[in-house]
Amino acid sequence: MSQSRPTVLQRFNRKHCCTIISLPLILLAVAEVAQSQSRLPGPAARDGSRAADDYDRTINRMRNDAKAARERRRNLFPQINDDFQRIQVIHNEIVRMLQPDKTLDYDRLADLTDDMKKRSSRLRENLSLPEPEKTEVKTTHAETIDESHIKQNIVALHDLVVSFVANPLFKNLGVVDAKVIDAAAENLEKIVDCSEEIKREAKLLGRSAKK
Repeated sequence: MSQSRPTVLQRFNRKHCCTIISLPLILLAVAEVAQSQSRLPGPAARDGSRAADDYDRTINRMRNDAKAARERRRNLFPQINDDFQRIQVIHNEIVRMLQPDKTLDYDRLADLTDDMKKRSSRLRENLSLPEPEKTEVKTTHAETIDESHIKQNIVALHDLVVSFVANPLFKNLGVVDAKVIDAAAENLEKIVDCSEEIKREAKLLGRSAKK
């Protein structure tokens, strides 16, 4: 008897579970690259200063701050690497929930997305990534929430995680520019928001299913 062909969701699950990537030690310099967007003032800045001493004090303070930041990142690297890997593990487990013959485990999904949100927020802070520009648009929630809708959000979360993990920032800092750094920061911001929305919907649907 010939075997049936895999469904779209089955092919999606097989294709899109990420291989877990560890961060190289080179990531200790990630925040330095981000901070390089705000460069040290050049000698011309002396002309606008009240005194050369003020200029020199500013330079020394910035250098000392950069040194302290490097030491902080070195100490935080184990946590940074753990969060980076754990985000991928959570992603893979969530994607595997997209089985056509099974209903979603809403309680488990809520726990996973809550962990995803917390680790993404902490990773953004520990990497000292710039804050994305805030918009005045308020977050709106879908009027109709069902399993089909929450699965669409899971696919959206998958796309965000894959894009974040594949960012050149985590592979070769030599080619990093401001746009790459901003893209990583924006991905993490959206992962946080999407995780929160999936958690909210999972809790609502979980309570409804238990009635």
